[in-house]
Amino acid sequence: MTRTLSPLEHRRITFRLGSVLPSANTNRGPSNEVAAAVVLMAATVVALVWANLPESNYHEVWTTQFELNFGSVSFGMDLHHWINDALMALFFAFLTLEVRREIEMGELRDRRRAAVPVAAAAVGLALPAALFLLVNMGTEAASGWGVVVSTDTAFVLGILALVGRRMPPQLRVFLVTLAVADDIGALAIIALFYTDDLEVVPILVAVAALMFIALLRRLGVWRGAVYLAAAVVVWVALYESGIHATLAGVAIALLLPIFPTSADHVDRARRLMSAFAQSPSPDFARQAEDGLQRAVSVNERAHRRLLPYVSFVILPLFALANAGVHISGPVLRDAFTSRLTWGIIIGLVVGKTAAIVLTAAVARRLRPGSLGPGLHLSHIGAIATLSGIGFTLALFVADLAFADSTTLGQAQIGILSASLIAAVIGTVFFRVLDRLERARPHLGTHLAEPVDQSRDHIRGNVNAPLTLVVYGSFACGFCASTNATVEELRNHFGDRLRVVFRHFPAGKAFARDLSLASEVAAQQGRFWEFSDAVFADQPIGNQAQIMQAASRAGLNLRLFRESYAGRGQLDRLELDENDAAAMGLAGTPAIFIQDVLYDGPRDTDSLINALDAHDVTSLVGYDTRRHNARLESIDAR
Repeated sequence: MTRTLSPLEHRRITFRLGSVLPSANTNRGPSNEVAAAVVLMAATVVALVWANLPESNYHEVWTTQFELNFGSVSFGMDLHHWINDALMALFFAFLTLEVRREIEMGELRDRRRAAVPVAAAAVGLALPAALFLLVNMGTEAASGWGVVVSTDTAFVLGILALVGRRMPPQLRVFLVTLAVADDIGALAIIALFYTDDLEVVPILVAVAALMFIALLRRLGVWRGAVYLAAAVVVWVALYESGIHATLAGVAIALLLPIFPTSADHVDRARRLMSAFAQSPSPDFARQAEDGLQRAVSVNERAHRRLLPYVSFVILPLFALANAGVHISGPVLRDAFTSRLTWGIIIGLVVGKTAAIVLTAAVARRLRPGSLGPGLHLSHIGAIATLSGIGFTLALFVADLAFADSTTLGQAQIGILSASLIAAVIGTVFFRVLDRLERARPHLGTHLAEPVDQSRDHIRGNVNAPLTLVVYGSFACGFCASTNATVEELRNHFGDRLRVVFRHFPAGKAFARDLSLASEVAAQQGRFWEFSDAVFADQPIGNQAQIMQAASRAGLNLRLFRESYAGRGQLDRLELDENDAAAMGLAGTPAIFIQDVLYDGPRDTDSLINALDAHDVTSLVGYDTRRHNARLESIDAR
């Protein structure tokens, strides 16, 4: 039987020869997001300074021709188009790879949780475009409505990482889901509305190459070089066809294989690495490398390889090549008296903010708690203001929409102005929220909601004087080991200890599926049996393993399958998630002893000592004679 790693382990493990590296998502941490945003901003400033130097050669540099010659066949473009058509194809491939990852294994996999940010992204595409068209109605500039539809994810994530450190972690989840949905819409708009005249033969060549990539995926080909060779053919064919060549990145990334890393692949890679360690040789090294590569899907390997280049090379080069606007008194006067510039500013700053906030407000009114655990409308408002930063894709669409240099310059000034305004307003908004968060009493050290027999899953004597509350995840390896420790505590304390389990899947989509399954098991009165079955068979990462755990827990599988498919227990699950978010819990498992967060060692002896420290002061409703007898036995020892 093939075992599959849980999403938590899967996202933490990507293999390369000789090392085990974190997955692409873990690389995109706050420090890297800030660094990427800083580099992008620096490239923008350099472009603006360079373009406004006396006798600047800015535009001449980007019109330099570069040609590739293959015998009598030549292929060439100027430097500006090499960046905008070739390098940006890699950027769009990167975006699409991330979209696929989120749909298959990430936040967009949970349709209910993704509903509000996806709806906000859709309205955030439509309302800014409508405002832009309203301002520019009847003018030639109206064709540039696509400029205002997209948010620059790199800038927004960088600013959030810099000024939003005290915000609930679910806010970043909301933003990433919003950005992914926003990117999907923006890519579709570019494909449908900003393409040139079409040539049939190159399109047929591109389609054939894409079908070849699909065939490779079906055959289980895992070597990236084979896909790369086919990808080059697709890009050249689309470039010659009249379809914007950057969309080759989208089409290719949609077809690349993606799958969760299986435990069998990991075991095989470990055996090959052990063989190499015991007998180092080129053959064993090659086999080990192949085993490590096969353990991770082509999608994830490509995403990881592209991440540093996109963040620190491609986007900065794009900014350097496209943000160099000549600025002077007459140019600024013409720009800020043009409807085009103001249409962009209003569309991005006003339209994006209003669309996201209004969508979130309506969703919260229709279904309380729909924003996600710990999120309030003020948090969404801060993100909404930052979403007016439309830098990268806005400049890209402007270059497609406007051939006239004067009109393009007005659009670029509008984009830069709107992005600057949105960044300043958003930063101030977050600073205010940060001060409010500091002023609030910190709830993270005490249990926000007391134990409730009608709500909680309680194991042991419900009237026991000692209470251990665990906020955990069924997809967490540490939680599995903690579960074994808790069993030792129950054996030690007997009916003097009650154990309470609350859900904290911490944003991992399949972890929420496991938590939901446990609530379905609770409907049959077998929550703890299912919990033990899941923790005993870690890691669990697919639906078949959930059904096996349900079978071992003694559940009626037909009823379990029907109730689980209906996902009717999400409200119960979100109660625990909301409490965890309100307390600002950072990870799993979080342990509370007598309503107080425990931050000491997690071994059995340390937890016994911590519980013993509370035992004397926890005698309400407990048999005092039995407690005194226990004290006497301790003294005797």
